[in-house]
Amino acid sequence: MKSLTFLFLAACVWAHFVESIKLPFLTKKKYSPLLFFTVPKEYSPENDGLEKCVSQVEKELGVRVERLDVMRDPPSQALLALLTRQSPPLLYNRESCQVISFGGSKPARIDKSRVIAWAKGRYLPPRKQQGNSNEPMLKGSSSANDQEELLEDLSLTPLQKKGRDAIKEGTVSKAKSKP
Repeated sequence: MKSLTFLFLAACVWAHFVESIKLPFLTKKKYSPLLFFTVPKEYSPENDGLEKCVSQVEKELGVRVERLDVMRDPPSQALLALLTRQSPPLLYNRESCQVISFGGSKPARIDKSRVIAWAKGRYLPPRKQQGNSNEPMLKGSSSANDQEELLEDLSLTPLQKKGRDAIKEGTVSKAKSKP
């Protein structure tokens, strides 16, 4: 009887040990298309506000957002560098290739409706620039946008392109049908 109790306790300690270390070959992570590139708590107020918003969206929609701490995990930092030049906090959807950035020199206000749309994989139009609408556009900005779209097209598979186009068509038709 003592040996069974000892084995049971040893198994419990081992399970706790494996969970605390998170060895990749012993723990199975469920795939989540939603990534949240984050920094440690209380490091940035934008990050803390976005964490609250993402937690609420997870509860409301029943989805799981994978959090990647770029300051504590070098592979996460490398992945962020491959995906974008923007700084955390940042949300990335692997399936729709949507990026929402809240960091940078001018922190953006956290819009929960955009986060919900991101989590559902909907197309998110770029935010409107703050400032005077009479300001002239910079020369070459349209070619920079064309180059960005070309690079995006080259990085997507045909199935991803088809999905992106369907998302765009769906949001455009919904916008037209609203009175």
